[in-house]
Amino acid sequence: MNGLNAISLSVGLWVGLWCFATLGYFEPHVMTWITFLTWGSFYAAGGGMSGLKKSIACAVTGALVSAAVVWLNGHVGGGVHGVGLVIFSVLLAVLGWVLCQISRVDLVSFIPGSFIGAASYFGAGAPLDQKLGWVIVSILCGSIMGIISQKMGQAMTAKVRV
Repeated sequence: MNGLNAISLSVGLWVGLWCFATLGYFEPHVMTWITFLTWGSFYAAGGGMSGLKKSIACAVTGALVSAAVVWLNGHVGGGVHGVGLVIFSVLLAVLGWVLCQISRVDLVSFIPGSFIGAASYFGAGAPLDQKLGWVIVSILCGSIMGIISQKMGQAMTAKVRV
């Protein structure tokens, strides 16, 4: 089987199984949509162990830095109206700058992965409680599903020697 067909079959099978598990049993803790973002991030980061490390490190960093911004916003009078909105907007501008600047470090050098982590955090409601932990778990699960689907696809393309 050619590589594209193998990876397509592998991803398709795992997506079906993963959705059954997460939507049927793990939601609301493991957030399926976050796992899909980081699953895609794994492939976009180049796949393999390097893509796994980068997709996890970047997304977790993006989520944690975003949580720090939300926490700081609550302590400096920021909000979503009036002057508070100006404060929050400035903090979010700093967040965007930081997510780009950290890419100087190889492990977190995949800027889209950091923004995926930030978007996952905000999309989950910007939690500052135990739900932040579940955002991180969802990030980990998605990246791990990426490498599992890649390995299975590679196995389907392996040539058998006689």
